Order: sequence, then structure tokens, then C-alpha cells
Amino acid sequence: MKQIKIRLQNPKRLVCGVAADLASKFGWSCFLTRVVWAGVTVFMPGMSLLIYFVLALLADQWKRSV
Repeated sequence: MKQIKIRLQNPKRLVCGVAADLASKFGWSCFLTRVVWAGVTVFMPGMSLLIYFVLALLADQWKRSV
């Protein structure tokens, strides 16, 4: 369990870094953002997948505007 917590707190990319980018954009905790994202994925997989891809497409625009 400790290794999972360390892995989720690491701001480096797990898949494509959407949760980490979202956390850094709004100043949220990377760990809590990833935990909430995992919970949403379990309860609403279709909607979370759609939101994930939309945010992945917007991630480049966020980096350019900052």
C-alpha cells in the first residue's frame, strides 16, 4: 500500500499525465486528484474515459497558455 501511495504522489506521468496536469493547473494535490479520478473511473467508466480524452486534448493548450 505504501508503494501505491508513493506512486500516486509522484507528479511524473502515469499514463499521459492528465491528472498531474490538472492538479498542477489548479494547485490541487496530485495524490488526491488521482484518487478521485480512480473513484470516478470505477463508478462511471464511460463518462470518465470521455472526460479523460477531452482533458488530454486540452492539456497541450494549458501548457502553451501558462
